[in-house]
Amino acid sequence: MITLHRKKQSETADAIENRFEELILAYRVEPLPESGHVAWSITDGDTKIQDHIELDNWLEKLEKDLDWQRSISGDGCYIDPETGSVC
Repeated sequence: MITLHRKKQSETADAIENRFEELILAYRVEPLPESGHVAWSITDGDTKIQDHIELDNWLEKLEKDLDWQRSISGDGCYIDPETGSVC
């Protein structure tokens, strides 16, 4: 399960949540203390993301993985290339 650890007032965390919503992604939100230095972090299994470069790379890979998974698990119809029949 993906967990977003965030302060209440964090523009970056807001943007991350918006991106998760666009990706139609299940995730949890855990509050961080407002007095701490860290405004946000993400935990995905054993992976912890804490900076913008890691975040961009992780989101890019996540989006590709989701696209691939959804492409093979969809209920779409197809045309059999050998017979021309439609599902």
